[in-house]
Amino acid sequence: MLDLQLRPSRILVMLLAAAHILSLLLIWAMPIILALQLAFSLLLAANFLFHLRRDGLLAAPNSIIRLRFSPDCHCTYQTRDGTWFEAILLGSSLVTPWLSVLNLKPDGCRMPRHAVIFPDSAEPEGRRKLRVLLRWKYANAAKQ
Repeated sequence: MLDLQLRPSRILVMLLAAAHILSLLLIWAMPIILALQLAFSLLLAANFLFHLRRDGLLAAPNSIIRLRFSPDCHCTYQTRDGTWFEAILLGSSLVTPWLSVLNLKPDGCRMPRHAVIFPDSAEPEGRRKLRVLLRWKYANAAKQ
C-alpha cells in the first residue's frame, strides 16, 4: 500500500499567481468597457483565491491532503476536514517525474477531483513509488 501525504506547493502557488496576473493583464489590454473589465477582474481574483486556498496552500476543508493506493488498484483520498473518499483513478491522469496530475472520480459524485503534485508537494521517495505504481500496476489494471 502506498500512502502519500501532500503538503502545500510553492511551485503551484507561483504558477497560479503568474497565470492569473497574465490573465489580468490581458483583460485590461482588451478594448472593452470599464465595467466589464472590472467584473472580469473580480471573477479572476475570486478564482485565484479559491484555487490558491484549495490547491496551492491546501488550506480549504475540501483540499486533498493524503492519497492512499492499495495493491489491488483501489484509491482513496483524505481531505483537510478528515473525510476519506473512495475514488476511481481516471485514465486522463498525467504522471511525469516533475508533475503528476491525478484525476480522481469519487464514488457517487459526477465531477472528478484533481490532485496536482509537484516536486515540493510530497516526499521524493513517495512520488517515485507513485510513478512506478501508476505506470505498471494501474496501467495493467486499466487494460483488463
